[in-house]
Amino acid sequence: MWLQAVAITLPRVQRHFDVSNQWIGILCSALFTGMTFGSFFWGTYSDSRGRKIPYTMTLLITSFFGILSSFAFSFWSLCVLLFFLGFGVGGNMPTDGALYLEFLPKEYHYLLTFMSVFFSFGAVLASVLGYIILPSTSCPEPSITDPNPACDVATQNIGWRILLFSVAVITMLMLAARSLWLKLPETPKYLLSKDRINETIIVLQDIARINGETVSIDRSDLPNGVQRDKSRLPPTEAAEEEAFLQVPHAEGGEEGLTHPQHRRWSSEYQNGGYNDHEPEDDDAVTDKMLSELYDTRSRNSLAILFSPKWRRTIILVWCIWTFTSVAFTMFNVLLPKYLETLGFEGEAAPTLKDVYWEYMIYSLAGVPGSVMASYMIETRLGRKGTMALSAFGSSLSLMIFSAIESRVTMLLSSSAVSFLATLLYAVIYGYTPEVFDTSVRGTAVGSASGLGRVAGIVSPVISGILLTIRPVLPLYVSVVGFSIVGICILLLPYETRGRPQED
Repeated sequence: MWLQAVAITLPRVQRHFDVSNQWIGILCSALFTGMTFGSFFWGTYSDSRGRKIPYTMTLLITSFFGILSSFAFSFWSLCVLLFFLGFGVGGNMPTDGALYLEFLPKEYHYLLTFMSVFFSFGAVLASVLGYIILPSTSCPEPSITDPNPACDVATQNIGWRILLFSVAVITMLMLAARSLWLKLPETPKYLLSKDRINETIIVLQDIARINGETVSIDRSDLPNGVQRDKSRLPPTEAAEEEAFLQVPHAEGGEEGLTHPQHRRWSSEYQNGGYNDHEPEDDDAVTDKMLSELYDTRSRNSLAILFSPKWRRTIILVWCIWTFTSVAFTMFNVLLPKYLETLGFEGEAAPTLKDVYWEYMIYSLAGVPGSVMASYMIETRLGRKGTMALSAFGSSLSLMIFSAIESRVTMLLSSSAVSFLATLLYAVIYGYTPEVFDTSVRGTAVGSASGLGRVAGIVSPVISGILLTIRPVLPLYVSVVGFSIVGICILLLPYETRGRPQED
C-alpha cells in the first residue's frame, strides 16, 4: 500500500518542492533503501530472537513515520522520513510470512500465496484514496486558456499530505488489530529450533486448547532426544526446564489427546504437516529432527545458505527477487507520471481524474492475480510453472504496452501487466519461505527481500534518467528484467508442491 501511495503522490510532490524529472525518483529510492535495511535487519532478528516482536514493531514504526512524513517541510526531509518508514515496511514480509507459514499445516500452505491478495487490496485502497483526494486538492491543471496556472503549493497542493496521513492512520488501525485482536504466540518451530522446549510445550498446549482439545505432558512424554541433549542448554535455561517439568499440567480427559496421539500430532505439526504417512517410530523421527536442529545451532544462517544444499537455490531466489523488483519498479513507480505525459493523436489530453481512474483500474487488475495464484500453484504447473508463466507473460504484456497506439490498448496491456506481475509476486512471496528450512527461513526471506529493495533503490533513479532521454526506455528494461526472471525460475532445483519440508 505504501509503495502505491508514494508512486501516486510522486507528481504532486515534484510540483510542491519543484524537483526535476531526473531526481524525483530519489523519493522512491529513499523508501526502498529503508525497506532494504528493514528486510535484512528484521529477517535476521526473527531468526535469532523470534517472529513475535517484529510482528508488531514493524507496523508501529511504519505508522509513526507515515504520520510524520505527511508534515515534511522539504523534499529531503520527506526522503529521510520515508527511509525510516521503509525500515518498518521492509520488515513485514520476512517476519510475517515466516510466522504465518509456521502455523500452517502442509495442506494449507497455499494460503500463504493467497495472503498476498492483501497486497493488491492495499494497492487498490491507495489508488481509490488517490482518486478521491488528489484531483481536488492539487494544483490547478493547465488549460488552453491558461497553460501555466498559478498555484500556492502551501494551500492548494496539500492532497499528497492528506493521502500519506490517511494511509498512516490505516496502518495504525492494523497495528491496533494485531495488538488487541490477532494476538499470536511465538511459533513452536522457532522455539524448538532454539531448544526452548518448555515454551514449545506451553504454546502447543495453548494451540490444542484453542482447538477444543486438552494435552497432558509430563517428563515421560518428552522425546529421548530432548532429555539426552538438555546438557547443551545454558545453565539458566536448564534450571528452568527442570523446574517446568516438576509442575503438574492439565490431564487429558476422555476427549483429550492421548500420549501417542499427541506425540504424533506435535511431530506432524512441527514438520508443517508435510508428513501424510504414519511415522514408523515417533521417538526416532523426533530424535533425528532434534539432532539436525542442534547441528545447525552453532552455524551461521548465511553459512548454511551457502552450503551445497542451498547454494544454487538461494542464488537463483536472490536473482528472481532482484530482477522482479527492477522490472516491476521501472514500470510501476513512474506509471502515474508516465500517464500524465502520455498523449495520442486525435485524443484529448488526460485530466488528473482520468489519470487516477486509469491507475485505479490498473491496481484493481492485480487483485485476481493473487487469487488465481493460490489456485494455480496446486495444479500440475506447481510453483515453478506458475511463476515462469507469469514472468514471461509480464514481459510480453510490456512489449505490447511499449507499442501502444491508443489509450484503450494501453489500459488493457497495463492491466495485464498488473495481473501477471501480482500473480508472480504472490507465488514468489509464498515459495521463498516455503522452500527453506526453519533455521534459515527468516534470513533467506529477509536477504532475498533486501536485495529486491536494493534493486528498488536504484530503479527509480535510473528510470527517471531514462525517462528524460526517451520515455519508452524504462519499458524495455522491464521487458528484459521479466525475461531474466523467467529463466531463473526454470533453473530452480526445487518444486515445493508435494515436496516434504525438511524443518
